[in-house]
Amino acid sequence: MGFPGEVSYGAAKAALENYTMSAASELAEYGVTANIVHPPITDTGWITPAVRRSAKREGLHIALPEEVAEVIYFLVSDSARLVTANVLALH
Repeated sequence: MGFPGEVSYGAAKAALENYTMSAASELAEYGVTANIVHPPITDTGWITPAVRRSAKREGLHIALPEEVAEVIYFLVSDSARLVTANVLALH
């Protein structure tokens, strides 16, 4: 969807995705997995009342850092050894 007004940010995200998919393919034979986690709006102290109102209006969940960490914890566990080359968009 792009990032209007944030071209460099969007370009960096696109490069990260391409790099991760290549790494997943190249490292699979060694048992190394590579995935991307795109967290939702996460309450790390930067959220303003206006952001909260906008998220609520759009029906978006504002995640806690612990919620995002749980997904990452799973991905680095042995339970996720078959999960690779994915973009996980959290909502």
